[in-house]
Amino acid sequence: MRNITVTIGAIALLAGCAVSTQQEVQMGQDEAQQVNAQLPMVQDAQIQNYVNALGNRIARTTSRSDLNWQFQVVNSDVVNAFALPGGFVYVNRGVLARASNMSEVAGVLGHEIEHVVRRHSVKQMENAQTANVGVGILCALTGVCQSGVAQAAINVGGTAVFAKFSRTDEIQADEGGFNNVIHAGISPRGMYTFFQKLLAEDQSSGGGNASAWFSDHPGTQDRIVDIQRMLNQVPAQTLNSLATNDAGFSSMKARLSQLAPAPRAQGQ
Repeated sequence: MRNITVTIGAIALLAGCAVSTQQEVQMGQDEAQQVNAQLPMVQDAQIQNYVNALGNRIARTTSRSDLNWQFQVVNSDVVNAFALPGGFVYVNRGVLARASNMSEVAGVLGHEIEHVVRRHSVKQMENAQTANVGVGILCALTGVCQSGVAQAAINVGGTAVFAKFSRTDEIQADEGGFNNVIHAGISPRGMYTFFQKLLAEDQSSGGGNASAWFSDHPGTQDRIVDIQRMLNQVPAQTLNSLATNDAGFSSMKARLSQLAPAPRAQGQ
């Protein structure tokens, strides 16, 4: 029944119909079920609750606060995060492990939240000009196709075909994410410091677990400059008044360090 429903939706999408909020949420729910079944999730209530609470704190300040936002932690050391249509956001354990404070995690979540706010995935489908493009996107999103592309869409590393946004999309997500965390009372400096950290790791290691972020988030080096520009436009007094850390972050990190090592990603 699910495949029939998705196929009907695919036909509507390929016909150029606009995707309603209800359809977007249904699509996200369907894909969340598949992601949760195929990716290893961190099975720890304290960690999951912390990330979900932080994500909702940010999402509630956006224009799409009416969505039933859900945030999950993928049990992978690969540094990545992605968002499904309708408010389903996933962050890899590797992000939490590398974060030095709450604002760095918030920066990643704020960025992914903005992809949903701006409906970037949905717009990719609505703007598909040919059946082949549309089917390719749908394969990646729904798993209706049993091709290699569909299988590659969801893997243990958490790198998804549907998360391949354009550089313009990423810039928009940075700008919106920057404002999202500020509206939530959180310092946007964490976005800058975390991106710098990933860039330094990627350059020093010649790749590794940080490479997935740069693959799925194009133009990161230039975007760091843009984030610095945005920071320069915010009065220092305002930045200093915003939260950088909280007690929950330290507890979450302590709990994270007690978990068994994450399963190795395919190809590692």
